[in-house]
Amino acid sequence: MPLLGLISDVHGDPIALELAWAHLTVLGAESIVCAGDLVGYGPFPDRVVAFLHDRQIPCVRGNHDRWAVERPPHEPDEFGGGTPSPESRALLERLEPSLVLERAGRIIVVVHGSPRGDMDFITPTTHPPYVLDGYLASLDADVLIHGHTHRPMLYRTPRGLIVNPGSLVSMPVVKTSRTFALLDLDTLDVQFFDVESADPVPIDPWPGSDAPPPPPPRFSP
Repeated sequence: MPLLGLISDVHGDPIALELAWAHLTVLGAESIVCAGDLVGYGPFPDRVVAFLHDRQIPCVRGNHDRWAVERPPHEPDEFGGGTPSPESRALLERLEPSLVLERAGRIIVVVHGSPRGDMDFITPTTHPPYVLDGYLASLDADVLIHGHTHRPMLYRTPRGLIVNPGSLVSMPVVKTSRTFALLDLDTLDVQFFDVESADPVPIDPWPGSDAPPPPPPRFSP
């Protein structure tokens, strides 16, 4: 039963990242992927970047990661986040806007906003089922993972699965779900969890989705 951990929108919060990583390890995740926005808002971008790099967790570039590289090195983050070191900037600069991974025979595409760009919000209004189906078909993917909205989502269709694990960050200046997710690559079942407690978090399926209610967790951390 291959399990893939899903995280996104860490935003310079290493404590939330370390908690999610620890919970996913106990839950049995064989590997983890991150859908971007490592920095911004939070005060410790270097700790986040180093943690993900040291554990070789694949990450895509979020809009805040892109802005951190684009702004002059000593210009402050307009969202209040800490300033990445030159070493962290170099690692952020190497991030790609999308990743294509193969896990347990599944083709998985990871983006931050949507396949259209890192500032594109996937919402029920902007992305009805036919748009999401089109993404899976055009990408020839079984799973599309994204972030950016700070809200978990789950869309299942006979073509595949689109999932947002929500945001890890815990900062009063930004709305956040404080969630991560675990994907069963055999069944494409997805479970969502609270970052602090690892309690299961129920998520309503996307309008028009064929997704059943989330199954009960298989493990207790």
